[in-house]
Amino acid sequence: MFFFYCENPWKKVVFCLCLLCGSSLHLWAQLSISFPFDGAIFQRNASNLATIHVGGSYTGAVDRIEARLVAVSGGQNIDWTAIHINPSGGIFSGSLFSVLGGWYTLEVRSILFNNVVQTATLSRVGVGEVFVVAGQSNAQGVDNHGAKASSDGQGRVKYVNWTLPCPSGTCQNVDPPFPVISTLNNAGAGLAIAPNGISPWAWGELGDAIIARYNVPVMFFNAAANGSSVGNWSRSADGLPSVNVHVGILYAGNPNFPYNYLRKALNYYGSMFGVRAVLWHQGESDTHKNNNADPNDNTSANEYRDSLQYVISRSRNHSGKIMLPWVVSRASYFSVADANIISGQNLTINPGDKIFAGPETDNLQTPRPDGAHLENLTNGQQAVSELASRWNSALDNSFFTNATPYSATTPPSLTLSCLNNTYSITAPSGYQYFWVNGNGAISTSFSSSQTVNVGSGNYRVYLKDASGNIILSQMVTVPALPPQPPTITSTASTVSAGQEVTLFSQGCAGTVSWSAGLIGNSIVQHPSQTTTYSATCSIGSCASISSSYQVTVCAQNVTVATTFNAGTVGEVKASNAITGVNTVKAGATITYDAKNSITLQPGFTAEKNSNFKAVVGKGCAN
Repeated sequence: MFFFYCENPWKKVVFCLCLLCGSSLHLWAQLSISFPFDGAIFQRNASNLATIHVGGSYTGAVDRIEARLVAVSGGQNIDWTAIHINPSGGIFSGSLFSVLGGWYTLEVRSILFNNVVQTATLSRVGVGEVFVVAGQSNAQGVDNHGAKASSDGQGRVKYVNWTLPCPSGTCQNVDPPFPVISTLNNAGAGLAIAPNGISPWAWGELGDAIIARYNVPVMFFNAAANGSSVGNWSRSADGLPSVNVHVGILYAGNPNFPYNYLRKALNYYGSMFGVRAVLWHQGESDTHKNNNADPNDNTSANEYRDSLQYVISRSRNHSGKIMLPWVVSRASYFSVADANIISGQNLTINPGDKIFAGPETDNLQTPRPDGAHLENLTNGQQAVSELASRWNSALDNSFFTNATPYSATTPPSLTLSCLNNTYSITAPSGYQYFWVNGNGAISTSFSSSQTVNVGSGNYRVYLKDASGNIILSQMVTVPALPPQPPTITSTASTVSAGQEVTLFSQGCAGTVSWSAGLIGNSIVQHPSQTTTYSATCSIGSCASISSSYQVTVCAQNVTVATTFNAGTVGEVKASNAITGVNTVKAGATITYDAKNSITLQPGFTAEKNSNFKAVVGKGCAN
């Protein structure tokens, strides 16, 4: 067969570039989001805005990482935004700023040579309201009292299902595990709102009410403790033992409780997600104490005020949130109400000090079925639901205007390096360090050093500051050693002398070093002679073996006198003209490719059953 035709010299070039920068890039790349977590809600500021920090891992070569937010309910779309330019070591991190309160889908994509390589998605993430509940059982919740779950159809009321362990009645001073976020749409027995809540109580319905008003998601953490007096809280804030007024023994078997429930909630969850306020409902145990047989064991109004103010002060100091808002309900009813307790609560309320008035509850469901706890009765009064309604009324527009919230702490930026064939990950200085595998808890940490030497795998670090606040990093995916060598492609494998050619490196999540003395995922060259280029992939000082790629520089004019025998597959190029005086034997496949002309002179023969093609108009430029 014999073919002879002319073509647009640019069509094939464009086609090759599309192949290079399109689906073939996926062969070298993976992308994952490891911060934030699905369902996470970050506290909005007074302007209904928040910063969402994003981090994760990638493999293969990447020029930049972009992220966007797609508004699902409320909020406003944020289009693709570059959050990390020229990341290295397979780690990316960055931020999306001025995110309006709302419910979003988070998407992240990796870009190489201005083409999308991979995309990863986090189903839901939100900017809204984060509350920490504290107090006693009418804040903690009680199973089998008719509490109703959130009914929000989009699952925008969130919590973490975990409680601090108290084996044999002695509560343990342990750090919370990696947060797994759940939706507060279950009212069944056994539900626990970290770090100590029981059942959805009034908080699921309160979340629904806030969503109805502001169209932002809501997250609750519950640090309340049943049967606790205000004295239990103030003494345990300094690790001093105090007696459970109902059973006459050391409260929780540990002098750090109940206050440590609140401290854990603020230091861990309040640091990670931010917080609007502490919602305080307590007083019933002090009424019980005031009505016992010992008149010297009473809580006066001033004593209640002083104790609660001390708890508030300690919570602010221990969390580093020096004006953390508190909302204090007026609650004392334990078979009877106690005016001293209510007075102490009223004396504590001081909006100028960011201590706001919560609901009044002593007139709610009196008498109560068991003397103390609110209950949603079957075919009767819905007292827990009414408690939610009263909290919603207390958290009015004035509260949200004046209760200045605290934003989430920025996650740490980690660096991956390699020396002497060993990987290491380094965290910022100035913290205590708890390195874990994957999503492990602090209790499973394997190192307390700022820098750790690791093998291939997935790692995070918990950073604890001087106040005890905990910051959780993104996950770092460490590859195997040595790094994988890059794969090299180009815009053209054959060029004329001095013609521009771009060489592309793919598959390297580190730094690509070229034999031409350049660094980067792509380089531009103008070879004057046939040249073999090589490239290595390095993470730190650990380098891959080199990959090679030859760019052939073709002559301006070529005269072909060679006989091509059966089985030969070949191509002859010239930047100007090709003259053929040779024979193409049967069974050979040969292409002549010249920019301006191909001349087949006497003596040229393409035998029957050979495959010969002549292309004019391209030559070395394809």
